[in-house]
Amino acid sequence: MPVKNTSVVVVGAGATGRGHVAQLARESGYELVFVDKDADLCAALRGAGAYSVRLVSAHPRTVTVDGFRIFHTSQKEAFYPLFRDAPVLFTAVCPGNIRDAAMWLRDLFLRWLKETGPRTFKNVLCCENMNHSSTTFRDILFEGLPSDVRTSLESRVGFANTMVARVVAKPSDPLSLLGEEYSEWTADKSALRGPDIPSIRTLDFVDDQTSYLQRKLYIHNTGHATIGFLGFLKGYTYIHEAAQDSAIMEICEKAIEESGWAIQREYGFSEEVIRKYRAALTEKVVSPELPDEILRVVREPARKLGSEERFLGPAALMLKHGRQPEFLLYGVCAALLSRIPGDSQSERIADMVADRGASSLVEISGSPAASKVLSRVEALIPVVRERFQRR
Repeated sequence: MPVKNTSVVVVGAGATGRGHVAQLARESGYELVFVDKDADLCAALRGAGAYSVRLVSAHPRTVTVDGFRIFHTSQKEAFYPLFRDAPVLFTAVCPGNIRDAAMWLRDLFLRWLKETGPRTFKNVLCCENMNHSSTTFRDILFEGLPSDVRTSLESRVGFANTMVARVVAKPSDPLSLLGEEYSEWTADKSALRGPDIPSIRTLDFVDDQTSYLQRKLYIHNTGHATIGFLGFLKGYTYIHEAAQDSAIMEICEKAIEESGWAIQREYGFSEEVIRKYRAALTEKVVSPELPDEILRVVREPARKLGSEERFLGPAALMLKHGRQPEFLLYGVCAALLSRIPGDSQSERIADMVADRGASSLVEISGSPAASKVLSRVEALIPVVRERFQRR
């Protein structure tokens, strides 16, 4: 049964935390408790007591989000009672901050475990744009804990992997966010603990979370990343600018045809469902109403070249089902060629490529598929450089 309206904790008060998770939770009747490490953001939100989210669609609307409390990470003791009493905790931090979030929360989970009874449960839904975010959080949280403590936490805390799909632009004004009305949001029903299921608009608890997660990651995220890396090479600032470049969009459409083909065969989605899912991406990325910075999309390129990530993940599925990837590899090449300012992963990739060329992809990705596509990547790199790299 849906849980009665109460409070939820949102760790991370950035664009996704406030413009997706919190906006939908508040519209569903929940009180909000934020915690964030940005002292200036905390002060601005606390002083205003509300913020707005402009939602773009065929029928735009503006939502005012209020009814929240916000804590800085230095206020752990004051934050704890609200953490203790909230049955649901969301994280909305960058994937690279998952470890910091889990370590900061660890002593609060241990205290909660001691102070509450065995029939008290909590569910954690990590809303980062990555595979297995909640179980990754769990594994970090459990590091070094005695086995009996891990068992107790496992029995009373659910770590439900989630899939989130909604673009929220990086705000220039912390009190005014811009996002899309479109929201696709699923979580693994089997991972929940306790009898109550959170009831939040657009959040669906599903039995086969992996298929939904990979459909989103390998089609929408793959398409975004393909546009992003090729657009970065060409010198564009925003995704919609790059998407309006016919040469880039042609590669994107062919790349997500490949990944959609693989997803369809792996999970049994119909051809029509996959076609519509691809179209949902290609129709919206060209719109300038919601400017999405390319630098946001291309950050952490080494992670995005991982074995289960948006390029080599679907490439491996294609190989599994007997088809050679071609256009998915344009994004791989662009990621290897990109030199993203201030990104340590990009700097490391540049050093490795300068030293060993495209063969460094095998080490960067850790993917068996990388060795199988390496010769094609090596042949494509000069093509991508010639067609897309700004001189």
